[in-house]
Amino acid sequence: MKKLFVCALIIMACITFNAFAGGKSDSGAAGKKRIAVSLPPANNAWQAKMRESIDANVKLHPEFSWTVKNAVDDNDQLNQLGIFLNDKYDGMIILAGNGTLLTPICEKIYDSGCKTVILDRGIESQKYTALVMGDNNGGGKNAAKVIGDKLGGKGDIVVLHSYTGIPIDVERYGGFVEVLKRDYPGINILVEGDGEFNREAGLKSMTNILPGYPHIDAVFTQDDEAALGALTAINNAKRTDIKYITGFGGTKDTYAKFKAKDPVFIASMSYFPSTQAADGVEMIVRILNGGTFTRDTIQKSVVVDSSNVDDFMQYSY
Repeated sequence: MKKLFVCALIIMACITFNAFAGGKSDSGAAGKKRIAVSLPPANNAWQAKMRESIDANVKLHPEFSWTVKNAVDDNDQLNQLGIFLNDKYDGMIILAGNGTLLTPICEKIYDSGCKTVILDRGIESQKYTALVMGDNNGGGKNAAKVIGDKLGGKGDIVVLHSYTGIPIDVERYGGFVEVLKRDYPGINILVEGDGEFNREAGLKSMTNILPGYPHIDAVFTQDDEAALGALTAINNAKRTDIKYITGFGGTKDTYAKFKAKDPVFIASMSYFPSTQAADGVEMIVRILNGGTFTRDTIQKSVVVDSSNVDDFMQYSY
């Protein structure tokens, strides 16, 4: 009986210790506000740099409890956001891999009272606390001007989307086509493909397009990695008719092409993950601290080429 009594005391002591020392796995138990960050797969240079920059910036704010996760695909991010919603975070930063698919869950998160910062890629809704992203429409307009001027307002071109129809694609493509129709009606879009946001997709898409079109003057891509893949396809096919290709982003490999004055890859419509990550983290911190903020922060898209690449090399990724 005495042994049983001692065992009971030990068990009760362990339970009491666990209740105080390990009750919750996050520091929300210590009274800190909790912030979740949901990111798409880190499977390209942009997203890898975005994760690295997010991690660096959240460390500057230990007064909050942070959960940062990359999804493995769109459906995984959808499930991840559902879990974040149920866990009742005080704030969230969401970089929606597919803004169309994730719009409903983002709306639910916002409607739940969670302060929501949409980062980099928009959603199809105005239900968010703040938005931090680059000027995709303006970047598309800039690309049309670069290509239009280089071709003298006449020529046949190819467009490689990111993922056709998602919000970021609609913005970039919309700006591009708007300027072509208005200022360069002599330029004809022969065919459109998907370059996604990676080199492999750009290579595959351009490889499939080339045999069907014996003459192409230029290629507009919505991503630097896709542009590099498309350029590889062009070189592999020994196509000399394609005079120009433009990208979007600001990768180190792209900027190296500009430094070397590549004759075909001539420009990137650039804004940068490092500055967006910093702005996104500071935005959610400011909001949760009750500070004033601008609801929509749109970072300017800059045309980077061989003439000014040195000015932006420090921001490349």
